[in-house]
Amino acid sequence: MCTSHNILAFETVNCLNYMTARCDGMSESDHHDVTYACVTPLLVDTLVTMLNYYLKELVGNTQTKYKVRNLDEVKFKPGKLLQSIAGIYINLSSEPSFVSAIPRDGRSYHPQLFHDTSAKLRKLNAGEDVIAGIQHVHELAEGQVTQQQDEELLAEEAPSDFIDPILGTLMSEPVLLPTSRVVVDRCVIAKHLLSDPIDPFNRQPLQMSDVIPQEELKARIETWKTEQLAEMRTKPG
Repeated sequence: MCTSHNILAFETVNCLNYMTARCDGMSESDHHDVTYACVTPLLVDTLVTMLNYYLKELVGNTQTKYKVRNLDEVKFKPGKLLQSIAGIYINLSSEPSFVSAIPRDGRSYHPQLFHDTSAKLRKLNAGEDVIAGIQHVHELAEGQVTQQQDEELLAEEAPSDFIDPILGTLMSEPVLLPTSRVVVDRCVIAKHLLSDPIDPFNRQPLQMSDVIPQEELKARIETWKTEQLAEMRTKPG
């Protein structure tokens, strides 16, 4: 059982690394079209949570529990697995939604995670381009920490119609639920509908194709957010 799980995990990660890589001759827009499927609001947090967890297990203090007498016998390749996971991070680092999701994961992410990964990759004699790529991902992720802290503060001051009623967070893509007439954030309702295809406010059947984008409200939120962030960053101290 252990061997089959290791084989499946290794092949799955390798496949994702291959799929997200930018091939020779591929334009930036074509690469975005390929990678966007992995970083849609519905999937990105799940993907990042998985990658952060695997990375922590492979390079953190818990890595010693994966020592076995014969790695080949159980088809466990931690070094190659780590390099493939690092490749996925690097391949998707041009996608803002992917980068912002990395520090949002409170379970496995911490600032030391990518430093430990770089050190481990160096011991594995990974290429300098891979190590530099992981260090770049770390810089991008840490840059998101301050921004997310600012946005959490903004949510406390935001007008009530800018706030998602389910999670209490500032909406980025508000949509109207057609039967209850409640406005929620698209990513929030999308995740809810994965497990329960009903409107959470009136228990009526609901599909994502039914929701109605609220473009005017979205523009108001973006304008207000931009103004508030600019004001916060010009305040002394």
